[in-house]
Amino acid sequence: MARTRGRAAAAALVAGTLTAASCGHHVRTTPPIRVGAPRIATSTLKLAPAEADGLTRFDNWPKACELLTADDLKAVLPQVTKVEQTPREQQIRVTNLGAGAGDDDRDAPGTACETRFWVAGDEKRPRSQPDLVRVEDVAVGDTDTVKDNYDTLAQGRPRVPGGLGARECVLASTDYYCRMPHIAFSVGTGPTLFIDRFTGQPKRTDAHAYWVNTVLPGLVRSVSSKLPAS
Repeated sequence: MARTRGRAAAAALVAGTLTAASCGHHVRTTPPIRVGAPRIATSTLKLAPAEADGLTRFDNWPKACELLTADDLKAVLPQVTKVEQTPREQQIRVTNLGAGAGDDDRDAPGTACETRFWVAGDEKRPRSQPDLVRVEDVAVGDTDTVKDNYDTLAQGRPRVPGGLGARECVLASTDYYCRMPHIAFSVGTGPTLFIDRFTGQPKRTDAHAYWVNTVLPGLVRSVSSKLPAS
């Protein structure tokens, strides 16, 4: 069975970018940020079939920047005033190549996407920093291969109630890992947040926790709605 492992190089690059872009002391002068309903797709993507190793050809995987677009982000955060999206390539290791074949690292172009965004005109303020969302294709292929890869990342964590539009999801730190029958994906964020308050945020909940536990699930639902349920 194929396994998509060895994504450390891409993950390290992303983590460094997230930390650099999100850190820094600041004084907020903008109002609490409103949270809207997720944008739900009216049609789903068609996924290419799996090859003999159980995975779809990497150049046929969905483009991650199309799974979560600027419009999807603005539906959930209506006060977004600037969005920058950067597609990333992942290095994915296939580990089921047979006796003596060894592992095979393959390029998966455009299968990760970093979306930086500013709210309420913050891009015009000195020393303002963007906040970020990261979307990644985890595995695309037959149902067994996708579930195997998903289970490796989920590691027995409690499933998110309702699945956020996917067959199942878990929250691991600041990343939601989810799967549909033929694709597993992640939607995550950085360890800090420049936004310091949302409308509706309870007084005893900080902005980052509210962002991860309440706002990000809407973005996960947007991604899930674009993917085939069978």
